[in-house]
Amino acid sequence: MSIFNLFGMTINRIFFLSWFLVGLIGFTFGQTKTSIPLFVGTYTGEGSEGIYRCWLDTVNGKLSAPELATKLENPSYLAISSDNRFLWAVGEMNKTYCLSAFSIDDKAFLQPINSQSGEGSYSCYISELQPLKWLGAASYGSGLVTLYPLNTDGSIGPLATVDKHWGRMPHAHCILPDPNRQFIYSADLGIDKILIYKIEEGHLAPFGEISLPKGSGPRHIDFHPSGKWMALASELKSTVTVIARDTTRAFGKVAFQSRMLPVSFKGISWAADIHFSPDGRFLYASNRGHNSIVIYSFNNETGTLKTIGWATAGINRPRNFTIDPSGKFLLVANQDGNDVVVFRRNVQTGRLSPLSEKIAISHPVCLKFFNRKK
Repeated sequence: MSIFNLFGMTINRIFFLSWFLVGLIGFTFGQTKTSIPLFVGTYTGEGSEGIYRCWLDTVNGKLSAPELATKLENPSYLAISSDNRFLWAVGEMNKTYCLSAFSIDDKAFLQPINSQSGEGSYSCYISELQPLKWLGAASYGSGLVTLYPLNTDGSIGPLATVDKHWGRMPHAHCILPDPNRQFIYSADLGIDKILIYKIEEGHLAPFGEISLPKGSGPRHIDFHPSGKWMALASELKSTVTVIARDTTRAFGKVAFQSRMLPVSFKGISWAADIHFSPDGRFLYASNRGHNSIVIYSFNNETGTLKTIGWATAGINRPRNFTIDPSGKFLLVANQDGNDVVVFRRNVQTGRLSPLSEKIAISHPVCLKFFNRKK
């Protein structure tokens, strides 16, 4: 073989190696063509340092090792903008809180934009109330909700308005818009009500309320993909309540209620999170104590639920969970288990099958994928 042939082969190998390395650089660790980013909010101080990012392979359900996306104290709840360009986080503290804004770069790392101090203690929920216009936060300890303007670059403006929930012991636990964004809803665990607002002239204007049975402890809300139904998980009574729209076009009419726990269970348990499946045929809610995800089939015509069963494998205080945009996987944040576990979801039956996939992370309490494209 001539020296020219050897030289040509060497050049080809170098070219191939360079191309291969460029391909590796184009993907961060754990990322593949079939993977999507998952952001994890945590309680810090016992191993965690802030918000983490990992990748879920939407073919086999594998999770990559978590990487620190940004350092932040107690980012207990996250919200991703409707266009998937920005992420906002609430830093939960006992006397105040901090709202932080980040842009999401092309490798799904977070680049800081700005932050705003908040009013209220133990703030535990935020959401984009109107796309790149208004951000809402709920403060459990102070029993109030707050409204902040959003700018087109994702930055958070100064506090616009505060609404203190009325009642003896208010504990606001969430704030979020319904699908048409005409109304805003805030579940309050302390006064057994869902308070309804509209945004008028830059303020949260009270519109109405939904009363729940005494001692229910309403916590988290989700909306059916059809826009016809609201589902509520009540923490203290461990119930799911389905609510229809009333004559005002706001959700206000209780249609159905179901127990979240098996009849045979006699221990102490508290409801936490709740989500419809992407196709709206199933509803899931988490139990802390029983340590499970309850699975229901949902009737879109009547708003009724039928209990299918409970998933329990590897679950330990499931404060939060999410369903990936494809609808094939359900991921659970185990606050006390210090990990995130993955279940494969049967899209026909709604049942959950545990996978061996999980990632170790200290006190995970919020899981967020990019918003589904409609």
